[in-house]
Amino acid sequence: MLSEEAQTPVKASVTWESTIKDYFLPSDVKCMIDAGGFDLSQKDDVKANADDIYTRVKNKTMPKQMPPFTQKNPDPKHPLWTQEMCDNFKAWKDTGFP
Repeated sequence: MLSEEAQTPVKASVTWESTIKDYFLPSDVKCMIDAGGFDLSQKDDVKANADDIYTRVKNKTMPKQMPPFTQKNPDPKHPLWTQEMCDNFKAWKDTGFP
C-alpha cells in the first residue's frame, strides 16, 4: 500500500498497539504532560489531537529538540520522524485509529 502524498510504502495494518504508540518516546510523553498538554502514551489523547500531531511531525516541528540540538540538527537519540513514520501515522488516522 502506498500513501498518496509521498508514495512511500505504508504498513498494511497500522494500529496503535503494533506501530503508533512506539513512535512516542518516554521523553516526548513527559515533555507534553509537563507542558500542560495531553498524554502521548494514551491512544484517546493522541486520537483527539491527531490532526495537530500529524501537521507538526510532518513539518518537523515535533518532536521538539532540546539544546544543544535543534530541529535542523536533531539529537540522534531523539530523531525527528521519518517519512515512513509520518505516512504510517496518517494511515492510522485515515483508517479510523485502529
